[in-house]
Amino acid sequence: MPTWSDVQEYARSKYELTEDNENSFKLIFEYQNDRLQAVIVSRFEAMGREWVDFASACAKREDLDPEVALQRNFGFAVGGLCLDKGVYVVRYSVQLDTMDMDEFELPLHVVARTADKLEQEITGKDEF
Repeated sequence: MPTWSDVQEYARSKYELTEDNENSFKLIFEYQNDRLQAVIVSRFEAMGREWVDFASACAKREDLDPEVALQRNFGFAVGGLCLDKGVYVVRYSVQLDTMDMDEFELPLHVVARTADKLEQEITGKDEF
């Protein structure tokens, strides 16, 4: 059963973090097509348990109709589109006390790739 400190240490040892705070960290993936995608990993408490959250922005509210966003969610195996302060974010959360490091790596990469693909499809830009 990992702790949040274990998750942070694992991420620090494997990735270059662009932000590193007590309850969150940020890393940026660089893909072969020269696109960049930021992912914020954070912890929070809900239902009396600790969770790890993976979030990556992909578009502004005006770039995507909310109904279309909901329809796109149906096709995601990991994560879903959320609207946060006018920005669409691909988000996925996992319970910390049952997570192993494979459960850290998979959503980390899937959330980043999904957000980058959506951003490219929806806006054609590389803003997030």
